[in-house]
Amino acid sequence: MRKIGSLESGQQANMFRDYLLTKGIDVTVESTSDQWTVWVYDEDHVEQSKSELDEFLKNTSAEKYQGVSQQAESIREEKIKKVRENQSRQVDVRETWNRPFTSRCPVTSLLIGISVVVFLFMQSDESKTQVRQALSICSFQVSGNMISYDKRLVDVREGEVWRLVTPIFIHFSIMHIVFNCIMTYQLGGAIEANRGSGRLLLLVLLTAIPSNLAQFYWSGPSFGGLSGVVYGMFGYMWMKSKFDPQSYFFVPPNMVFILIGWFFLCMTGFVGPVANMAHGFGLGTGMAIGVATTFLKQAGKSR
Repeated sequence: MRKIGSLESGQQANMFRDYLLTKGIDVTVESTSDQWTVWVYDEDHVEQSKSELDEFLKNTSAEKYQGVSQQAESIREEKIKKVRENQSRQVDVRETWNRPFTSRCPVTSLLIGISVVVFLFMQSDESKTQVRQALSICSFQVSGNMISYDKRLVDVREGEVWRLVTPIFIHFSIMHIVFNCIMTYQLGGAIEANRGSGRLLLLVLLTAIPSNLAQFYWSGPSFGGLSGVVYGMFGYMWMKSKFDPQSYFFVPPNMVFILIGWFFLCMTGFVGPVANMAHGFGLGTGMAIGVATTFLKQAGKSR
């Protein structure tokens, strides 16, 4: 902080201080027995402030100094508002991360929890068929190796709209559910911690529904799993990390390699029957949402 000069009265000092504030220069004034001293906070503004002070002393009643108090007050109020907003956004990291994961990320925990419970029920021959009939995108009948169903999604049309989402909770093997739960924990937890539970839930719905519909119309109702949503979350985070640095998302290169590599490996058929259409539509939807929200945000800032 540097002293740039003095003024004879407090009224003049306050007027000059307010005028400099409208120019983006922060100063403070200190009173002594017979004068008011002006101090500049930023060294880069010292020379400009001295020049402005010389001009002010030559004509304190100039028109450009009139009404500066109101402008300065508005600037101060705006600064106070921003400080309060920043304070309201601050989070005690120790308090947040000391909370259980289920408390910090309830939607992610719910996705994993429901999937595990459904998988356990499906280990019983008595309840396996009932669970699949209740959660599949549509009801179906099995006769030997044949499966029959109505492509018009009559169940959904009659009000069972949850069927558009619930296939994500059906898993067919221990490796299937373990892989999907691990990726949901990592990706869903990161998104929920960064964007909040509401946005993660919306992302899950927006990726689950099109990926489930795509897989149904491609191969019928015999599919399930969180992988379509997992690829949706991955695609969203991937695009955010590339195009929105302020999102604070980071997708490690090895994760990109593994998920994209697995995506194409599944398409070869070497790993058995896989819901490839769900993977593709989930990935595409997540990427589209990530790109769209980023550019809409940037367009809003440029206005």
